Amino acid sequence: MKKSVGLLVLLLGCSMVNAQVPGSSTASMDAEQINTTVLVVYYSVTGNTEKMAQAVAAGAQKVSTVNVLVKTPDKVTEDDLKNADAILLGSPTYYGNMSAQMKAFIDDWFLKYQTSLVNKVGGAFSTGADESGGKEHVLYSFVIAMMNAGMIIVGPLEGSFGTVGVAALDPVNEAALKEASALGERAANIARQLKNGKK
Repeated sequence: MKKSVGLLVLLLGCSMVNAQVPGSSTASMDAEQINTTVLVVYYSVTGNTEKMAQAVAAGAQKVSTVNVLVKTPDKVTEDDLKNADAILLGSPTYYGNMSAQMKAFIDDWFLKYQTSLVNKVGGAFSTGADESGGKEHVLYSFVIAMMNAGMIIVGPLEGSFGTVGVAALDPVNEAALKEASALGERAANIARQLKNGKK
């Protein structure tokens, strides 16, 4: 009788150890993930590009185990670039081009920081007052620079189609902010998968 009781207690103990608390598997997976860092760098005068940058950051923050930094180019450090797993760049459109501040920042990747950005995820967003004022050219300029640096470029998805980035008309509207958020979320997800292995 004592042996039977002892065996029953042992079996109950084993079943309690093996039982899973609802949701614990997801928490466990997150605990195993290495934190991913997303760096959003933008220049803004009127506040439109800043709003887009904040929307990009908000999208990235939807992804668990992701840390997000939002900075203007003059505040970025060498460590920021080294530690970033994804870098998203934004600029207003000036005469069909990115701002001088963002161009100088990109030049500093090689001239000042001499930091390798190979295999980091990259994305771009721009703002401008005109429908055809060069906003898309700003996106392509960012993308070419990032590709020259060996980065992996992503854009937001529109259904089953991808886009080169997000180009918003001033003043930015809710549709543009939603697209910017989608860009941040996708970039963070892909950077996380690359760092941890697709899970």
